[in-house]
Parts: sequence; structure tokens; C-alpha cells
Amino acid sequence: MNIDKLRLRRAGLFALAFGVLALMVTGPLGRLMLGVFICIGLGLGWANAQLTLRSVTGITRAETPSKSILAVSTAVRLVIVTVLAIVVAFLTRPNGIGIFFGLALFQVVLVLHTVVPEWKGLRQQP
Repeated sequence: MNIDKLRLRRAGLFALAFGVLALMVTGPLGRLMLGVFICIGLGLGWANAQLTLRSVTGITRAETPSKSILAVSTAVRLVIVTVLAIVVAFLTRPNGIGIFFGLALFQVVLVLHTVVPEWKGLRQQP
């Protein structure tokens, strides 16, 4: 299995755990829908990461990888995720803001799952 897919899968499991934790915290506070939207944001972040991995893998495996295709693909994906999050947050306010918390939390999880193993590897080198 590709190391990137393994890290993405692990990040997804951590996101799932954070989603359950969000529901456990927001439920007793009477804000269960906030927890649901945090979970939606976590899921949206995970889906974006999956699409990013597929896009980058497909472009780099091409005979002539194109930076412009990668840039356009990334821009389109980010615009779609951003517009979707803004629309959901606006239509379901005040709890819909949780989608941004979920997206941000997933990014933190993903960065930590990428950086920490690399950092440990660098520390072990002489």
C-alpha cells in the first residue's frame, strides 16, 4: 500500500474519532447539530484530501506532467469546497459554522500525520 494512502487512511480514522468526540461534547450542550456540521466538515476535508491525492497521482504519472493542469485542478477543487462550505454555513446558521471547524480540524490532523513521521525520520538521521 502506498505510504500516502496509509497516512490519509490514518488521518481519516483520527478525523472519525474527532467527529465522535465533537458529537459527544456538543450533544449534552444542546448543540448536537453543531457537532453534526463539524463531522460534515471533517468528511469534506477527507474527501478533498482523497481527490487531491488522486489528482496529483494522475498528473505526475502522465508522460508529460503539467503544472498548469495541477494548478487548475487544485483551484477548482478549493473553490468548490469553499463555496459549498459557505453556502452550508449560511443556510444553516448558527450551527452551520461547524463545517469550517471540521475543515480546519481535518487540515491540522492531515498536516500532523504528514509532518510528524518526517520529523521523526529527520531526528533519527546522524
